[in-house]
Amino acid sequence: MMEKRLFWREFWILWSAGAITGAIFAALVRIPTTPIASMLLLSGHTQKPLLMGVEAVEIVIELAIAVSCGLFAAHRVGLGAPTIEKWLRGQSIKSQVRPMLVPSLVVGILLAVISMLPNLSVFHPNRELAHQEAERISASPNGAKLAEKLGRFVDERPLTFPSLTVLWLSAAIRGELMSRLFLLSIIALIFAKITGSPSGTASNRVLFSAVLGVAAIAAIADVASRSATTKMMFSSLGLIDTVHDSFWLLIARALLRTVPSAIGFGWLYVRRGIESAILSAFVASVAAHLLFVLVVVRLF
Repeated sequence: MMEKRLFWREFWILWSAGAITGAIFAALVRIPTTPIASMLLLSGHTQKPLLMGVEAVEIVIELAIAVSCGLFAAHRVGLGAPTIEKWLRGQSIKSQVRPMLVPSLVVGILLAVISMLPNLSVFHPNRELAHQEAERISASPNGAKLAEKLGRFVDERPLTFPSLTVLWLSAAIRGELMSRLFLLSIIALIFAKITGSPSGTASNRVLFSAVLGVAAIAAIADVASRSATTKMMFSSLGLIDTVHDSFWLLIARALLRTVPSAIGFGWLYVRRGIESAILSAFVASVAAHLLFVLVVVRLF
């Protein structure tokens, strides 16, 4: 009974953190950010009530499924949210917090630096052609119509640093709850069952195989989603995409965008818990923004 009560208290804390920051994120950005709502927008559905409703349902239901199933699987392979669990049991969390701070900060900053690599010119040989293509689309009648539709969702006021902080926090919480707590834990549980690991534990081989599995899924999903989004956008405009990078460039960019973060955050989740992965993801977003503003913009 005590463990069941702990599970649900843990669930409500994690779910509330994701849902609240996700709702604030949606309110600040205004353009739909969840997968189904974004696809509806790109397909030409621009009714605000419909898109906002779909986005709200996605945030609430997806997080509920991800957190509940993720915690269920995590507890069966020795993963989860150890700091929150200790706090809920009334135990001191100092011994849990201190060891996770330095690794979280180091991994976050390192991943922020790596995140700049896919933007290098060597990975975008057709960048100038792509810019010309974008200008051609924006100047076309269909492009003007699309811009007019999207303009209904755009707030001309610039985002302040506090607003950006909320966006980064929301992305970190939602991303890690979905990718690490849910997906990695489910894969680890499946691998543990296959290898016959005792309930409540999993070997390092099982856990890090799950980390690599999530990295592979993230890379494939990145390539597929970007390709589908591009095709949908050009189809809605009645145009043909004339700028194509090679398959290997697409793969290289996808791997750099997804694999380092999947491995880094996955390692933190396995070793320090979901709190460490969330903290590191937030640090990575902040550091990437500062790097872009202070270094990239000044150089180029």
